Amino acid sequence: MTIGSGRHASLPFGAFYGRLEVRHSAPGLDIAVLDADPHRVVERHSHEEAHFVLVLEGLYVSSAAGADPISRGRALIFNPAGTTHRDRFEARSPVIAGSFLTVSIGADVMDLSRREGRVQETASAVLDVRTIALAERLAHACHAHSTDATLRRESLALSLLSAVTPAWAADTVLPSPPRWLAIAREQLDDRCHEVVRIAEIAQASGVHPVHLARVFRRYLGCSPGDYLRQRRLARTSTLLRETERSLSDIASSSGYVDQSHFAKAFKSDAGITPRAYRQSVRAQLASQEGHAILMNSTAQ
Repeated sequence: MTIGSGRHASLPFGAFYGRLEVRHSAPGLDIAVLDADPHRVVERHSHEEAHFVLVLEGLYVSSAAGADPISRGRALIFNPAGTTHRDRFEARSPVIAGSFLTVSIGADVMDLSRREGRVQETASAVLDVRTIALAERLAHACHAHSTDATLRRESLALSLLSAVTPAWAADTVLPSPPRWLAIAREQLDDRCHEVVRIAEIAQASGVHPVHLARVFRRYLGCSPGDYLRQRRLARTSTLLRETERSLSDIASSSGYVDQSHFAKAFKSDAGITPRAYRQSVRAQLASQEGHAILMNSTAQ
């Protein structure tokens, strides 16, 4: 932390007033979840890099355009590089409490975004409910430990950036998908059971990660991380239906930490546990076979 000529603190990349809970870093990105520090007064300060703040809990005071004077949870703020403010948590009781997600964006990533579309240049509240939902999913993904969690976090973070750097109008007629998009999809299909970084997929496709994330969502309607999760669900569903492999074996070969983690992730995506899914499929097949036998015997 340095003090500039304006006599306020200048916070470097990824630095915020708060107590760190969890942090994930990637090229040009820093993603963190923090708790408000009740023992530290937030002074007027500036940020050297652009960033998002998603308020998860607590009363948050922000001077960003469009923000409520005091936001009560789930407020999403975008601050461009050089923003100076005293955004902070307000106390509900004698003790200040709150938690928040931060997504810091490096200068090189922002520079590329400027070449691809108009960049929001003023501190503003993001009011689009779909973008807020993306940020909430990112906060949840910060605590995930599956092999696809890294790609999901990076994809969601870059999708947030796309929300404040629109490259196309919603009604733009798109040209044919670029050839490299098929390469990116093939990479995700082949590696859906591995730990994958978006930078690796971008390198194999010959594009920058920011461009990959933007074009992927524009043409396919989801982030690379969402696509990877869908492919993993399809893979494990098939293994549950078509094989006798144990749940622990399917879990370990599909990129999950253990069987418990697999069960939780599968239920989150499919709405049913792997064991219940397998039992349901088998019961349905048994019913169909019984019906076929009955129909054959009746015909005879």
